[in-house]
Amino acid sequence: MTERHLEFLTETGAKARRSRTGEFAWYNMPMFVEFPVKDRATWYECRKRLNPTDPRRYPKDWDSDAYAKVFEIYQDGNTMLRFNGFYGFGAELMGIPSFNVMFYRDPELIRDMIEYWEYFIIEIIRSAVETLKDKIDVVYWWEDMADRHGPCISPKLFKEFLLPHYKRVTEFLAKNKIDRIMMDSDGNINPILDLIVESGINGLWPLEVNAGMNALLVREKYGSSLFLVGNLDKAELIKGGEAMRREVDSKVPPSKSWEATYLELTI
Repeated sequence: MTERHLEFLTETGAKARRSRTGEFAWYNMPMFVEFPVKDRATWYECRKRLNPTDPRRYPKDWDSDAYAKVFEIYQDGNTMLRFNGFYGFGAELMGIPSFNVMFYRDPELIRDMIEYWEYFIIEIIRSAVETLKDKIDVVYWWEDMADRHGPCISPKLFKEFLLPHYKRVTEFLAKNKIDRIMMDSDGNINPILDLIVESGINGLWPLEVNAGMNALLVREKYGSSLFLVGNLDKAELIKGGEAMRREVDSKVPPSKSWEATYLELTI
């Protein structure tokens, strides 16, 4: 720690640094200094901590039948299940540049990481998912796999390395009557949207305006196969008043009316 910076470990074991100056310093994005996974040896060391059957991952008094009954009585509002997706998981452990390079330098390491992450996700959520089923209203699938210029991974690599594992996770959720799976990725994901839809993802957020995402064009192409959240321009919303109303009116009513028209045509 210095007068200007605070260094800390993230939950994934990465070393990061935040500015200590400025009124909103803590809300700034951190700068990552070092990542825990650099090669096979460090991955295997990291994997030791990723034990989905560790009893500490659920409450000490966890009993699926009892919790299901309590949940039914006290459920209020929406219930969300959240986990990191396959690209987001790797990028958080290795950093985006190193993770991307490793698809070519050591593809077997990438396969091992992604296969293990599929096993980890399904097993760690299994008891909750099989207990609560469609009482889970939405799954929040964090990826952040693009910037304003496009995805950080090519459609070819997505299809080869990620798509089969996406499908197995979405199929496990669908088997348990969970049918709203929303992927969170900033940036321009248009080049891989067909593959994302094929994978079983059926919701998108935040549809970043500054990266060229357009909810109306997405709705026009994919119809009701996707539910959409976001796509409002923050620069306009912050102005308030008429500018904010204009931005909302330019996106929400047309999207809703298009969906209504689509439903009429398909009935």
